[in-house]
Amino acid sequence: MKISLLKAFTVLTFFISFNLYAQFAGENPLAPETAGSKILLGPVFGYNSVMHSADKLATFAGDAYCPYFDGGTGQGFFAGLTYEMPFGKAEESVSSLIFKVLYSTYPGNMDIPGDEFPSLVPDQQSATEVSIIRTSTNHTLDISYSVVALEVFYKQNISVDLPLGVVAGPSIEIPIQKDVLQEFHLIADNNIQFSEVPGFQYSADRRTVILKDGPMDNANGVRIGLKVGIQYELIPLEGWLMVPHLFYNFSILNVKSDEDYRINLFQVGVDFRYAF
Repeated sequence: MKISLLKAFTVLTFFISFNLYAQFAGENPLAPETAGSKILLGPVFGYNSVMHSADKLATFAGDAYCPYFDGGTGQGFFAGLTYEMPFGKAEESVSSLIFKVLYSTYPGNMDIPGDEFPSLVPDQQSATEVSIIRTSTNHTLDISYSVVALEVFYKQNISVDLPLGVVAGPSIEIPIQKDVLQEFHLIADNNIQFSEVPGFQYSADRRTVILKDGPMDNANGVRIGLKVGIQYELIPLEGWLMVPHLFYNFSILNVKSDEDYRINLFQVGVDFRYAF
């Protein structure tokens, strides 16, 4: 898979480089045949509304009696560079190819109530007598997930006079961070603590069991998303194009190889492209 992605990235880089060369290679840049040619290049940034969707993601692996995480949400961001290659003269074009290289974060939090357990409380006035109370618990899973993405889109505007466009294409993403913090908490009564069991980590007050703090187990090495959205083109200054956009980014592959667990998201952002 990694070799195939490398080949695809190499071909795409060559394609972009060839197109840039073709844009600049005319003997006379003022000649009529090249007068409308533009290179639209600039930064892009925005906000991610992240949805983590899971089907029976185990809180305790191998324990059928414990509850399962079924999903959560998070808020992230993206930033990078975008390049647009219009079909035809830029000022008359209603369709184009758009390329983006992004750094993007997809954090998330899952939270599910646990069972109530009986706890023994020593009597304050007797060393031998104890009472039993019911103790509430919950499970949490905090996900730190970030990627470097290579995206290719086809854009189609309604018309030259109405630069509202529909945009769609794949996003090939390499995760560079995929860490989890999974904990089991006592949330009531406040006077109760866990009895320490070898092999587990505990918080300083012994009211939280730290089950996992580190890289995600069995995480896939690539995320492939299909992005569909709309955008609108504005010209705030001469030579500049400002493009606010809204995308839905649907995950085609699972995040983990052994779980039905995906990350989907809405992305709201803006591109700034300068016409060279």
